[in-house]
Amino acid sequence: MRIIALDQITAVTPSTENASYLAVNVQDNFRGVPWKSNVSAESTLTLDISANSNALMLAYMNSGTVGVEVKDAGAGTIYGPTNHTINLNNPNLWVDYTLQAGVSQAILTFADPGTVAPYCGIVRAGYAYDFLGFKYGLSEGLDDLSISKEYNNGANYYYYIMPLRTFSGSFEVKRDDDFYTFMHGIIKKYGRGPYAMNLTDKTNNDWAIFAWMDVGLPSASHNEEEYSLINLSIKEGA
Repeated sequence: MRIIALDQITAVTPSTENASYLAVNVQDNFRGVPWKSNVSAESTLTLDISANSNALMLAYMNSGTVGVEVKDAGAGTIYGPTNHTINLNNPNLWVDYTLQAGVSQAILTFADPGTVAPYCGIVRAGYAYDFLGFKYGLSEGLDDLSISKEYNNGANYYYYIMPLRTFSGSFEVKRDDDFYTFMHGIIKKYGRGPYAMNLTDKTNNDWAIFAWMDVGLPSASHNEEEYSLINLSIKEGA
């Protein structure tokens, strides 16, 4: 599992933006309030990133392909340019790149979706902490935010709102290093988040997600001499 706790993007420059959906929207905590291009054509976001970054994450896009190129402080390309195919049923993307001691810049190229303008809800870039994958796999579900009511006559009213993904599981860490990094360096410092995360399990499946920790923060059991088992529940950000 990899997690970006602190966003290190210092500036976002769009090739074009809709006056009602500005590029700075990708830095807030709401996927549903995106940056949106002002044209139905290929569009870009250029990110300036402070020192000591090694990953970026995007959430809530409508482009079937997103190109990513990352440059170092000397404008040399250290990643890409690589085109990533986006699953529009789960429009999230995680990209790892070489840890940069200095500042860096990422150029994100959103392909033309066709009849509508490209948009993106969340972008995060920064230092990604790395932990072991989930020991026993993951539980995945959906939190239904829809409005549902049953009337006295038995009729039902249902107003659909897109559900949010939920995940829960346990991962094992070395206590003197990773346990205190996760519980004190991240959770105690930043609370519920939200966080950009790339979840992995023992079969190397991965899920990129922008999520909040559950109201009950992660907890752990110290059942082994050197290792601890951390229990984690998260919910996708709206």
